[in-house]
Amino acid sequence: MTLKFEQFDNHFGARIHGLHEGRIIDEQLVTELAAGLTEHGVLLMRGEEISPNRLVELGRAFGELEILPEPDKRHPDHPEIFDLTNVRKDGAVVDFEEPQAVFLRGTERWHTDSSFRKVPCLCTMLYAVEVPDAGGETQFANMYAALEQLPDDLREGVNGKRLIHSYVYSRANNPGRMDPMSPEEEAKYPPVSHPWVRTHQDGRQSLYMGGHVSHVEGMDLDQGRELVEQVLVAATKSEFVYEHHWAEHDLVIWDNRSTLHRLRPYEISARRRIMRRVTVAGVDPVR
Repeated sequence: MTLKFEQFDNHFGARIHGLHEGRIIDEQLVTELAAGLTEHGVLLMRGEEISPNRLVELGRAFGELEILPEPDKRHPDHPEIFDLTNVRKDGAVVDFEEPQAVFLRGTERWHTDSSFRKVPCLCTMLYAVEVPDAGGETQFANMYAALEQLPDDLREGVNGKRLIHSYVYSRANNPGRMDPMSPEEEAKYPPVSHPWVRTHQDGRQSLYMGGHVSHVEGMDLDQGRELVEQVLVAATKSEFVYEHHWAEHDLVIWDNRSTLHRLRPYEISARRRIMRRVTVAGVDPVR
């Protein structure tokens, strides 16, 4: 059965039809999913209960899965799964200033996953186990369209420049106190440099930036950060954004090479939100 992609109204993102729990993951399926992801940027599968094992299986079909920083947030049986939840192991909801809540609130900044790696990730799959009845949406921004429509002065400002991405920097700038990383963990994630304008295999170009960016390479620190903020504001205007309103058993897959995303606020210390995430490692450096 061939997959079908129902494009969203703003021509960014699509709903998948034909990917159900019992479907065998074969080469044809992976080829169709990869093509759909490249074309649409964000893919949605709705109403299918997905086990942790199946989620890992789907992710591995695309490639090797990343093991993310923050060991305490990994799934106990599947370390490839990152548990994004405001529910403690004892079943209680976290306090607002608790490190886990601070980490989650940090994802309310526009970012692209794993840009702090020398070879950043390909895509992310996020599965909704339990969602709040208000808030907690995820917004996605199309960096192809954003670059194409970037004002001339900003386009001139980004051309030829490189950004320094740092996990240690972005973690330190979360909105509250976090448990410190061990020196061994910090050493695994040194700062990396990527071009601000990314050229993809098909020749298209997009902006490549986000919350892990520390500064602009070779620019005055404050001037560079001001330029980053100006470009970010221009790149995340509403016409470039799809906002996903979660339902239980939604699976959203997005292309981290060409999109930004962020969590929208919700009552993090009162409303339960349990999500499972796998991230597919990249194979090509940013160019």
